[in-house]
Amino acid sequence: MLFSTAAFAVFMTVVFLVYWLIPHKYRWILILIANAWSYICYDVRYLAVIMVSILASYACAILMEGRQEAGKKKILMITGVAVTLSLLLVFKYLNFALYSVSKILGKFSIPVHETTLKLIMPVGISFFTFTTVGYIIDVYKGKTPAVRHLGKYALFVSFFPNIASGPIERAGHFIPQIDKEKSFDYDNVVYSARLLLLGLFKKIVIADMMAKYVDAVYNEAPEHYGICFLWATLLYSFQIYCDFSGYSDMAIGVAGMLGYDLIGNFRQPYLASSIKEYWGRWHISLSTWFRDYVYIPLGGNRRGKARRDLNLIITFLLSGLWHGASWTFVLWGGIHGFAQIVENRIKELLKIDKEKEKAIRGPVKLLLTLLTFCIVSFAWIFFRANSISEAIHIVRTMFADMSLTGAMAQMTMSVTSVVKTSVAILLLIIYDIFNERGDVLRRMNKVHPAFRWVLYFAAAFLVIVMKTHNTDIQEFIYFKF
Repeated sequence: MLFSTAAFAVFMTVVFLVYWLIPHKYRWILILIANAWSYICYDVRYLAVIMVSILASYACAILMEGRQEAGKKKILMITGVAVTLSLLLVFKYLNFALYSVSKILGKFSIPVHETTLKLIMPVGISFFTFTTVGYIIDVYKGKTPAVRHLGKYALFVSFFPNIASGPIERAGHFIPQIDKEKSFDYDNVVYSARLLLLGLFKKIVIADMMAKYVDAVYNEAPEHYGICFLWATLLYSFQIYCDFSGYSDMAIGVAGMLGYDLIGNFRQPYLASSIKEYWGRWHISLSTWFRDYVYIPLGGNRRGKARRDLNLIITFLLSGLWHGASWTFVLWGGIHGFAQIVENRIKELLKIDKEKEKAIRGPVKLLLTLLTFCIVSFAWIFFRANSISEAIHIVRTMFADMSLTGAMAQMTMSVTSVVKTSVAILLLIIYDIFNERGDVLRRMNKVHPAFRWVLYFAAAFLVIVMKTHNTDIQEFIYFKF
């Protein structure tokens, strides 16, 4: 159920009111029912897949905790991870694998019939699979106890605010919150409502507005050339940021209104002055997941520079593949991995340690931030392009024609459209700069109430107007992953 629909507004209002009216001991049941209903609204056929993932990981954890023998415990862990990952591999990657194999065999003139299965990828499968895999590994390592209550474990995996696009929760952070008795906290609910409104504004007013111009170029890439690619890529950089961070804001806000605290997922990523710092600010729950469950187990940076570089590349390639069953995503991950390797080598050559890096200020800091943004935006070309060949066409021709009027004509943009998107980008940058100095939404308590309510009504008005004006339903980008 999309956060940006009237149906969700009704659904959330009912859940919110009932939740705070019933005794604490029954609230987990209400949330579990809400989880099931919310997920069924996407497609009832998805429910069986997530139930298998829940039951397999639940049983695996219980069996592991009852074993003393390290060998048998490890076998159970590997089995549990394999079963839960197999769902992701079948529904998300099987067709991609079959297609890739047929293309490779075709290169060697080996006749092969292209085979694809008509599989519908369940919403959020990448997210709840990583949630269950992380849980199994954490139980195996003794970082968290196995959850004995199946219903409460199912609540954790299927929690409706973050099931579709994260943040990817950890059992040790979330499970204790289920049994913790919560009392209605007006200030927390208000703050959470602000987050929800901010997320709706990012998604509907900014991301969806930019989407139509980006789609006009990227969906017909061979028909375009020149500066329109530069402008479309810039817009996409902010479209995906507002789309995904908007979802995360809404998820954290909705959870907060029910007294739950979800892991933060974004921290002004485009203010990062290095690729490493960028990944400490962008999709934080995913980057820390890959760090803890892939990069560090591979050896991290403990086995020399060459092994560290290899571990980085493997981690980022897998991260790219996680995002989508396409070589464009793999290449996108490879660009980020290679960029971080080059970055590390330059720092080592110039002997720049963490203290020196923190001391960088002024024009140098700004230059590094702009350079990082350019690298990230360049990588987004491969992330958004429909194929590697189209991505290469975009890179090769984006400087072929620098006519702004020509670009506007190609993108069917008016002067008003250019101004609106430019203002949206500027306001977002200003907001992030202020947010870097302290949580803007919390600091709003110090603002005069009349001014606060003007902002609320203005934001809500723009959301309603833009939602009404844009009749096409724009799904969240990360729903596809």
